[in-house]
Parts: sequence; structure tokens; C-alpha cells
Amino acid sequence: MKIGFLIQSLTSGGAERACCQLASQMVKKGEAVEIITFDSENQFYTPDEGVSLYDMDLKEIPKNLSAKRVFGCISRAFEIRRKIKSRNLDCLICMSTVMNSYGLISALFTKTKSIGTERNNPYRYKSDKLNSIIKKFSAVLLDGFVFQTYESAEYYPKSVLKKGCVIQNAVFNPLVYEISPSDKREKIIYGIGRLNKQKRFDLLIKAFAVIHELFPDYSLVIFGEGEERKNLENLIDSKGLTEFVSLPGNDSQAVKKVAQGSVFVLSSDYEGMPNVLMEAMAVGTPCVSTRCKMGPEELITDEENGLLVNTGSYKEIADAVIRILSDDSLAEKLSLNSRKILETNNISAITDKWLDYIKEL
Repeated sequence: MKIGFLIQSLTSGGAERACCQLASQMVKKGEAVEIITFDSENQFYTPDEGVSLYDMDLKEIPKNLSAKRVFGCISRAFEIRRKIKSRNLDCLICMSTVMNSYGLISALFTKTKSIGTERNNPYRYKSDKLNSIIKKFSAVLLDGFVFQTYESAEYYPKSVLKKGCVIQNAVFNPLVYEISPSDKREKIIYGIGRLNKQKRFDLLIKAFAVIHELFPDYSLVIFGEGEERKNLENLIDSKGLTEFVSLPGNDSQAVKKVAQGSVFVLSSDYEGMPNVLMEAMAVGTPCVSTRCKMGPEELITDEENGLLVNTGSYKEIADAVIRILSDDSLAEKLSLNSRKILETNNISAITDKWLDYIKEL
């Protein structure tokens, strides 16, 4: 088969990593695969050599609803259409809500099957009225649809569910498969994600302020970059934690460091299917996660392979981390059980599910 992925760019992010790794695995399984991007600047992920990369170098279009925006969107769609027809693609996998709309228009009346995806929490992410209508309208008309969670599938009309399927994220990071759990853990608590309001790293910093009073020799490291950096730095300073909390930015090797840490924390208000949590579980780092919608409760069985806390409570995050740091047997149990995700969500098995679904279409 000739399979195409449509994505904005390959900057740092969960969808970007998933795109690269799925494409690479599909090539290993004998498929012809290419990734079509709008923008090649600030590329963070690189697929394997066998994957063709095509950047359309599309100009920015106005964000406000205007004639220029409409014309810009239509021009982009026709550019994508020319690409998929010239490459004779069997299917086009759209790696975001926005890409779903472009993929639908571009593949209309061609032999290329358009497959939409839901990569986030549809109830929360860009959920204003207009975007909700466009999101559902596109999903109804696309040839297929892949959801990451059963909860996200329930957001869409029944007609979408009938033609769609649920395929959880794989543990996409290839580094994870090379790492063994640490025998002696460093006194570091980790978080990873875009520094934005969704990830609620302010809660993690506030929780660490409580933890620090009982465990003053521990530090907190949060990998990622984003618009909330300055606010988080100000919070760290106001708590007097500048010597103990660091924001080192993006790091492609971050999971190796997380594997040596004592605890990994996901503090988000909402998610799609958090890759960073899956990776931390896979390398055996004891995990604490909010019960945010969606993903964590489909990955973690509370008290068995991780600890779940209520969304928005830094006190509950602090209490959960303190439990792990205070109880070696609990930490060991969570570590051993969390690594089972490598069996259920390994990259080869998840890629096979994708290919089976594409062949059905």
C-alpha cells in the first residue's frame, strides 16, 4: 500500500512522534509511506530513512474568520490534493482535527481513502461552537476514523463510530525499548510536556513545594517548552525553589533521565492519550497522574501500576508522591506492574492494528 500522513509539522509533541514512529514501522512492514507537512522549520523528530518526507512550505494564513483565511484554506487543500493524486496514495492519515478537515477536502472524489484521528480530548480542546461543528462534520464525511480512547469515541455521532475504531497509542519512543529499570533511583521528580495551561505544571510546582518540606534533598525537573515558561519561572521564584526546580526545555533523550528518577508526574487538566505517561510507565518509573480526561484511567489501575489523583489538586499530587517516596515496596510494585505496558502497547502490535484497519477500508 501507499500510505500518507498529513501533519502540520514535526516539531516536539505527541502527535508528531506518533506520526514518525508509525510511518517508520509501516515501512519496516513493507509499506510505502510518506509524511506530508505544512512547515519544515523547527523539526524535532525524524522518521527512518525509508519514509519519504514532503514539505509543502505553505505560508501562514490569517487566524481570524475572513475572506483571506477561507481562500488560504482552499488553496492549501488544493495543494494537498495535487500531492496525493501525483503520489497515487491509497490512504491519507490526518494527524489532528485541523488536518482532518484538509484531508477530507483534498481526498474527495479521488481513490485515496481519508482517515481522520482524534489526538486530544474533543470535549476540551478547541471546543468552541464553530470548531465543534467543523470537527463533527468532517468526521462524518471522512472514509475512516481512529480514536485513541473509548471516551473520545463517544463524543462523535454513531455514524462515525460505525466506520471507526479505537487504537491506543503505542509506546512510540524507540529509546524506551533499550532501557532497563534503574536499580538505584536518583532523587529527582520528573514532568514532561508543553509548558502550557493544559499541562498544569503550576500544580506540580506547588505540590513540590509541599514535598520539599519533607524531602529537602529531592529536586524537580520539568522538560518542555511553551508560552507558560515565564509564569512558571515566576512561581518557582516566589516559592523560593530556584535551586531545586529546573525547566531545561525540550530534550530528545529525556526518557533516559526519567528512567533514573524516583517519580514521574502527569498533572494535566486534560489529555488525549499521554505519550509521556506511557513512556514513564514503560521504563518502570513509579507514576502519579491526575484522573484527567482522557487516557490515564485507561492506562493506570490505581494502586496497581500507578497512583491516580483528582484533577486540579496539588495537595493530592503531593500526597501521592510522598507515599511513593516513603514506601519502597509500593514504589517497587508500581514500577514492576507499569512495565507491562510494553506488552500491550508495543509499537509493532499497534502498527499491525493500524494496517489491519487500513486494509479493511
